[in-house]
Amino acid sequence: MGKFQILDHTADKGLEVEAGSLPELFETAARGLFRLMIDPDSYPPSEQVDIEITAPDLEMLMVKWLNELVYQFEVYHRLFSQYGAIEVHEQEGRWQLRAQARYRPIEPQQLEWEGAPVKSVTYHGLRLERDSEVWRLRFFVDV
Repeated sequence: MGKFQILDHTADKGLEVEAGSLPELFETAARGLFRLMIDPDSYPPSEQVDIEITAPDLEMLMVKWLNELVYQFEVYHRLFSQYGAIEVHEQEGRWQLRAQARYRPIEPQQLEWEGAPVKSVTYHGLRLERDSEVWRLRFFVDV
């Protein structure tokens, strides 16, 4: 299982994520993203949605993935906490992600907030790299 660490930043919040595979990196980044705001484990999922995203590079794919989760949280009130069948691969010069994301429909006022709501994931300070057998990611969010 991957791990994440919350980073202190003067204006925003950030995460450092490590995982043994790309699918695990995407899953762990998503778990860490929601952990910046609340404890998602306190809200077991009851529904599922399939998400498909494409991007010209891996960094953009990660940002689009995380921002899609933020968008669905803000607009459709889907609190994501589990992810399955994540596939990440490159095909014909484009990166693709397919994932099953499990969520609980919940209104924001029903949540016990532990941090400020995330507005978006930024490219500021973004680093995504592979170091021997470990994938590493660093990103910051606007709150």
